[in-house]
Amino acid sequence: MYFSPTLRPRGKRYDRSDSLFTNQEDLVKRAGHAVCLTEFTPARLDHLGFVNRLLQTFCEIDICCAHVNTYSAYIAGALSMYSTGGNTISQLYIARGYSPILDNIYNKLSSFQIGPFTLARTTSGQYANYRDYSMFANTKWDVTVQFPLGVVDVTTTCGSKSNINLLEFLWDTTAIFAFQM
Repeated sequence: MYFSPTLRPRGKRYDRSDSLFTNQEDLVKRAGHAVCLTEFTPARLDHLGFVNRLLQTFCEIDICCAHVNTYSAYIAGALSMYSTGGNTISQLYIARGYSPILDNIYNKLSSFQIGPFTLARTTSGQYANYRDYSMFANTKWDVTVQFPLGVVDVTTTCGSKSNINLLEFLWDTTAIFAFQM
């Protein structure tokens, strides 16, 4: 992976495209109803409500975000287990743009609030030299889950409608596939 002052996987910036979201909206307008991936039904519930609420919170404050690694495939039932090392769930990426939470991340605050979540930076030597990566313990209710958080460079401010395209960008540039025999 290519590291720079702002993360650009394989040297690329994310262009903040929301074309997949726009295509879905157009389809809904024409068909009256349209649901992509109707066959997708989460098979496992481990932390699913927690993760859904976290992603919803980011979308509500118009931050483009996406989960990568094997957790999503585990929830979908495609894999029987997920692994990210230690007691973490998944890599969470957010698009760098104007957002008050980015100051908290880049200034290495020990903890801060995002909606109903408390994010507390954990000591993780593996991310010490990378400005765009941090390990956080996220707490809501009585649940605490750790996420490695990465910040992706974008050409301009990115909104939550770009989430689908950000995920596609990350799969194309950073995703490592896990195969099961």
